[in-house]
Amino acid sequence: MISIFKLKLLMLSLLVTACMQSTAVMSTGDAPEWVRGEPDMYPNFKYLSATGSASKAEQAKARALSNLAKIFEVQIREVSTTSQDTKSSKKDGVETVESSARIASTVNLKTDKMVQGARIAEQWQSSTDLTYHALAVLDRTQAGNNIRSEMNRLDEETQHALDQQKKRSDALLQISDLHKANALQQDRQTLQKTLKIIDVKGKGSPALWSLADLDEQLQQALRSLPLQTVVKTDDIGGLSAIVQGAASKAGFNIGGSGYQLAASLERQEPIDQGDWHWLRATLKIELIAQDGVTIIGYKSWPLKVSASSPSQLDARMLKEADKKLKQELLNSVLAFAT
Repeated sequence: MISIFKLKLLMLSLLVTACMQSTAVMSTGDAPEWVRGEPDMYPNFKYLSATGSASKAEQAKARALSNLAKIFEVQIREVSTTSQDTKSSKKDGVETVESSARIASTVNLKTDKMVQGARIAEQWQSSTDLTYHALAVLDRTQAGNNIRSEMNRLDEETQHALDQQKKRSDALLQISDLHKANALQQDRQTLQKTLKIIDVKGKGSPALWSLADLDEQLQQALRSLPLQTVVKTDDIGGLSAIVQGAASKAGFNIGGSGYQLAASLERQEPIDQGDWHWLRATLKIELIAQDGVTIIGYKSWPLKVSASSPSQLDARMLKEADKKLKQELLNSVLAFAT
């Protein structure tokens, strides 16, 4: 998710760029047509446009650029992709795989690519109330070319990742390549929605790969990774079941020899504050190579829970550890592979 701070910095940089590019001369005569409706000099079939007004000229320009960016933000803010919650188990030598679809909504704003080349084309100040007005415009062809260039780059990187995946003999590296291809094409999907807004015909540039097919390839690779879970330290009890559950939820097929996912939960002494009690712990995971010795990656999270009774602390800590692993395990393992 793009942060508010980053978005503000982006809009500031756009304002500086637009102001540098602007050759508009301030007018104080009768209100131009763009204050009330579509600007004649910048028709909709060729330009995207937006206006802004304020008591100061710079604020009016900033608002015009911000309003131009919102044309895209409102329409493509949420990019929904379908992935799979996969749980595998074995009984009497027969493997059973259960999958349930979930929708993951990702805020993925590409505002920098969208409005690159935007400029302040016209300015006007009302002689009645002295309010400043600004017109921001973006050439559809220029913006479309910028985004197509970025989409081509994502496609090239996707193809490279898929080619690498076919050459790999290591299952973990194959998973890393497939995950990268998925992420690249999700970004491309966002840009495709952007391009449809810019393209007057609304077609954009269709993808070469299906996100559903790429996700299925990734799920199959996760299930084929030989992985077993190991608990090194468990100061509370119950960590083994939590790790196995999180690994199954992430799509891994637990069992057999191969990579080891080692987990630890180290508990500190509780803090008694009278009517309230606190407990801190550190949750750690390690991915150990198939030689059983080499540590491929390591990750830890500080955890803290509170309760009105000390007898509730351990259960709440286990619940917090379970939540953290289910949120972070897959991304952590994928990070270890890269």
